[in-house]
Amino acid sequence: MCDVAQVARLLERKWQLLRQVEEATQRMLDCPGEQLEELMWEREKLIKGLQKADAELEESCRDQEDGEQVLAAASGRWEEPPSGRLEEVGQAAQRLRTVLSRLRESESQAMLRLKQEQLEILEKIKAANQGGAAKAARFYSQSAGGSMGSRLGRA
Repeated sequence: MCDVAQVARLLERKWQLLRQVEEATQRMLDCPGEQLEELMWEREKLIKGLQKADAELEESCRDQEDGEQVLAAASGRWEEPPSGRLEEVGQAAQRLRTVLSRLRESESQAMLRLKQEQLEILEKIKAANQGGAAKAARFYSQSAGGSMGSRLGRA
């Protein structure tokens, strides 16, 4: 038999991690561009914690006679809400699904923000490459390039 209390604790830890991912994602929407990379790394660390919790959940139910049933309740895959000793697991799974549905929307908005930042950086690069110093640098790098010689010919 799976330890339902341990499964519930793991689901609670997953819920807390998901909330932190959600908070980091929300901060990505309106933070200065310089903070985006830091927030992305923070999210990545939290996601690794979620993956670890998932692995622990799978391990705790592996080779248990009711393992499949408990994992189904923990993942929210049921036709009717679990009852009895799995009721707490089902409720925790429902809380996770609520956060996940909100997180999907936030992540799509964060991706749009990242793309916008990327476009702005590309525009800055293009503008920098159009300046007089950039043109002079290209001119001198072409004329110093080996076997072609200079534009004035050989002296």
